[in-house]
Amino acid sequence: MFENVNGFYPTPHNIIDKMICNLDFKMIKTILEPSAGKGNIVEVIRDKEKIYNTSYSRFEFDIDCIEINRDLQSILKGKEFRVVHDDFLTYNTMKEYDLIIMNPPFSNGCKHLLKALDMQKRNGGAVICLLNAETLKNPCTNERIDLQRKLTDYNANIEFIQNAFLDAERKTNVEIALIKVQLPEVKRESFILSGLKKAQEMEEIEETECTQLIDSDFFKAVVKQYQLEVEAGIKLIKEYHAMEPFILSKFTKDSKTGETIQEGGCILSLTIGKKGLSVNQYIRSVRKKYWEALFGNEKFIGQLTRNLQQDFYNRIEELKDYDFSLYNIYQLKIDIQQKVVKGIEDTIMELFDELSHKYHWINETSKNIHYYNGWKTNQSWIINKKVIIPLNGYHDLSYSWGGFRPTDYDVLRKLQDIEKCFNYLDGGLTEAIDLEESLKFAEEYRETKNIQLKYFTVTFYKKGTCHIVFNNEELLKKFNIFGSQHKGWLPPSYGKKVYQDMTTEEKAVINEFEGEKEYNKVISNKSYYLFDGNNLNLLEEKTA
Repeated sequence: MFENVNGFYPTPHNIIDKMICNLDFKMIKTILEPSAGKGNIVEVIRDKEKIYNTSYSRFEFDIDCIEINRDLQSILKGKEFRVVHDDFLTYNTMKEYDLIIMNPPFSNGCKHLLKALDMQKRNGGAVICLLNAETLKNPCTNERIDLQRKLTDYNANIEFIQNAFLDAERKTNVEIALIKVQLPEVKRESFILSGLKKAQEMEEIEETECTQLIDSDFFKAVVKQYQLEVEAGIKLIKEYHAMEPFILSKFTKDSKTGETIQEGGCILSLTIGKKGLSVNQYIRSVRKKYWEALFGNEKFIGQLTRNLQQDFYNRIEELKDYDFSLYNIYQLKIDIQQKVVKGIEDTIMELFDELSHKYHWINETSKNIHYYNGWKTNQSWIINKKVIIPLNGYHDLSYSWGGFRPTDYDVLRKLQDIEKCFNYLDGGLTEAIDLEESLKFAEEYRETKNIQLKYFTVTFYKKGTCHIVFNNEELLKKFNIFGSQHKGWLPPSYGKKVYQDMTTEEKAVINEFEGEKEYNKVISNKSYYLFDGNNLNLLEEKTA
């Protein structure tokens, strides 16, 4: 299935066993697989959780995956693995990993391994990597020379394996090198004690960075702010660990000699946990804050319905495991877009049905539509320029709040729903008119007829009906095209063929629906008349 995926050679199970043998998984919590493929390696690792689970405690790895191929990403997500980025070489995170384990593409494995070593150099941790043996045996580039030097400096364990992939799911006779490196935990020094003289200079630099958070590019600015906050917090945590041996011990007296001695146990440790501050826990809490802020920002979700906003807001706990990055914001936008488009289309179709036959018991509503012979059916209809719906802008005068009230909640909500549907179809071309303010003005001055709203005028009658007249006949045409296409009343070739190339049967439907002249307008301006939900600008676009 993936024979044509460039550089994809799933890791055989016998090689995975070699990769993870001698690992003490009790000491490993956070794991990154930068070239995850379809998850062969991380699946084996996740199975190890069962060994350490007991009836008293649950053991669970914190696994992040990176994969550039979209089909493979889908497989990973189907197996409930987190895909946090697409290209490892562009992955920038401050999260710390106990283990980076990978089988990168042989063509650029050198770059992948160098990147993994640089990531682990910051805080220490293990790297396990499968590499084309030629990369180490033939150091013909500066990158390969640099890699050899680093592997020597880190005292890497290297095992050359021939025929490792001959019996694999995707075969190759390339000799591989299995590389295992344990980078030492970084010894922390107090930047307060060593850098006190530079404090004023550092403060000036931080102020300069803050002034660069220009709001002209919303997403870039907020991501930069997130990165600045995380970096500052991590520095504080590292400072805590560096200062702990000097200022957090308590003093007591030796029971035998009576001398004052230092004793383990620190005041802050009692309040922040036995193991002190955790960088990854801190990062997750900051991520949560920024994801929550994003979901509360009108620039991001202002046009979504309340239900959809709440649906995605409920994902905050899941999003804590994803970096607050431009890549992940973009992926989230795609996810939202896919879910929202169907909801929008369903809403438009509900309105199409509502304006046609929902109120069949009211005689006047029969004028809302006119019928035409559609594709494979003679029960097709078009919404007319004027429609009548049961919508009562009047209330019982026996109540103190009675009389003409077009701002009543039910009236307001219904007209807003209709306007929202046309907003989606219009694409921002029509100048805005504040619906609620217009109805307030009409109520105050008791204007019951021809109240001008954004896409239509409304007239209220005491018998409980509302007459709606659409202002923009081209937008109404687009609405009718949308409804008729989704009902299957127009030929499948509608908007794809020019009129002259259509069959006699197809032309007959076009003639009934709108006529040749109107159809030619559609062909010449498809981007307007043929609604494409995937092009809806529901969210701000500046994420690159």
